[in-house]
Amino acid sequence: MINLIQTALAADTEKELRTAGTIGNYITILYKWLIPFGAGLAVLMIIYAGYLYITSGGNPDNIKQAKDYIIGALVGLALIILAGIILKNIIGVSL
Repeated sequence: MINLIQTALAADTEKELRTAGTIGNYITILYKWLIPFGAGLAVLMIIYAGYLYITSGGNPDNIKQAKDYIIGALVGLALIILAGIILKNIIGVSL
């Protein structure tokens, strides 16, 4: 089942890339696929950081590491959103 879904997604992406034509369209296709990947990765990092925080046992180094992971994930998510705003409003790429 998963292989069927992957094949269908790959076929759609390949078709989009062949018919894209301009750099703006390539950016749109790339950004459309990177948003869910980046958001999912940020959520996983926040979950992992929460696990580190809970299992730190009061160790200040582990608590700091967990907080750094959370901040890094949130900054990365903000950059993804900011890139979308820049592409849509300043450059004029339709997302």
